[in-house]
Amino acid sequence: MTDFQYELGNETTTVRIEKSSAGYAVTINGQTHEVSLVAPMRPSGELALTIDGARHTALVAANGPQRWVAFDSQPFVLTVPQATKKAWHGRKGGHDSLEAQMPGLVRQVLVAEGDSVEQGQVLLVLEAMKMEMRVSAPHAGVVEKISVREGETVGRGQALVELAG
Repeated sequence: MTDFQYELGNETTTVRIEKSSAGYAVTINGQTHEVSLVAPMRPSGELALTIDGARHTALVAANGPQRWVAFDSQPFVLTVPQATKKAWHGRKGGHDSLEAQMPGLVRQVLVAEGDSVEQGQVLLVLEAMKMEMRVSAPHAGVVEKISVREGETVGRGQALVELAG
């Protein structure tokens, strides 16, 4: 049995997942559903599954404490409460390559190579499954390289920005 907590808007929800004979028993807000995977997760992050006997699709991506879920094309942005309370200190002299967490379209590039950025500053905006995702700096630093341009389609795991700090 595993419990996960997420914030959606101003509410915190606990999701409990237990193995069952049909796959998994997933309890959300006191309601239990039988869930089974139809196929393994695709490289795009897409899941095909059945919930209480009905087939559904979900596209899932994560960036820090945020989880983007498009469930049957209905987008949700969830936040892991514990992760929002932990300070991320970054690495002195470190280097980070920020990657696309799901396939999408680059809507805006908000920085240029050589720019100094602050922790949490939005570097670029992606759109996927009608969701807008802001890619933010995990720490203060300098933008070393921008690997994408506005209007470009990116794949999951594709390098977006290299940040030195």
